[in-house]
Amino acid sequence: MMHRLIVIARCAEEHFSDIISEAPIIFSDKVRLLFIDGSFMDIRYPVDSKYSFHWQLEDEIIRIDTAPHHRRVSTYPRHMHIGKEENVIEDSVTEIGNTVEENVKCVLEFVRSKVGE
Repeated sequence: MMHRLIVIARCAEEHFSDIISEAPIIFSDKVRLLFIDGSFMDIRYPVDSKYSFHWQLEDEIIRIDTAPHHRRVSTYPRHMHIGKEENVIEDSVTEIGNTVEENVKCVLEFVRSKVGE
């Protein structure tokens, strides 16, 4: 697991230093990224097919995860929470078949497109 977290942190630093305000923080089960707009993201990625990207903005969340509890979503088990926990939509950002680094890049490109708004 630690190797996976290091890969996530390294990818964020190498490719997204323009939106990250300081070095990624590696915990035992997640990586925290602090963004230039004051928001942060916790990334949990215990195995290739299970992950959670929780982006905490001032008064809302955006989370992309694979928790298997939204079966009505066409991208099940992948889904996004937009604005608040109850607002669940299809995940148009990540793919189950992607590598950890590919999904991190997809999510952080999504963040990059929103941070400047």
